[in-house]
Amino acid sequence: MRFQVVATSVLCLMMAMTAPSDTRAMDVSPMVAKITPSGSGSSYRLTVRNTSTAPATVEIEVYRMQVDENGHRSLVPEDDDIGVFPVQSVIPPNREQVVQVRYLGDGGPEGKMYLVRAAQLPIDMQSVTGDTEAGADIKLAFTINTYVFVAPTSARAAVEVTSVSRAANGDVLLTARNTGDGFAHLREARFTLKTADGRTHEVPAADIDVGEVSVMAGGATRNIRIPAALAAEAGGDVTASIVLL
Repeated sequence: MRFQVVATSVLCLMMAMTAPSDTRAMDVSPMVAKITPSGSGSSYRLTVRNTSTAPATVEIEVYRMQVDENGHRSLVPEDDDIGVFPVQSVIPPNREQVVQVRYLGDGGPEGKMYLVRAAQLPIDMQSVTGDTEAGADIKLAFTINTYVFVAPTSARAAVEVTSVSRAANGDVLLTARNTGDGFAHLREARFTLKTADGRTHEVPAADIDVGEVSVMAGGATRNIRIPAALAAEAGGDVTASIVLL
């Protein structure tokens, strides 16, 4: 019996619990890069480190990313706007490969979002473990996703809350809009609820549901959910504000 297992960055921990340490493929940094459309700030170095005890073949993939009002992303392969070198490399055990990443697209004022993926080609678990038993022929492929945000240095973001409501279960539901032309990083923001009697309650950004991607492009709208447990002290009708830090 044969199995094909693909582990993304979200699943790497789960795979590490069940697979030998030799298969825990790599570390990648930075996970988020903010670059400009031109000049010295239009490129950066992506470091891929092979943390296993066997050589790893790693390929870099680039996708243009769109994010909807619920924070869900959609990806389209991108070959023109972002250049990477080398695209593919074999990294020895416990060594690293530096990949040059450069923006090659137009220099317009509109910000653009990309996903740069480091994908390790599948590892044959049978060759790693030496187990020839039925069911041992499992192939693991690891990917780690990183994000690239391209915007002019003059771009600025500002988030305005356009509506606030409370769900039947007590969750506070916000709709927010980025009124600026830069990227709004919602995990780097201060969320505050204000009750009718003027009391304010700050809610940790890390605990708020802002969707799969926590960044808003200029002009974008986002639906945000503050869980009831975090909004319990702010009962009744509330207003909300989001201040970027």
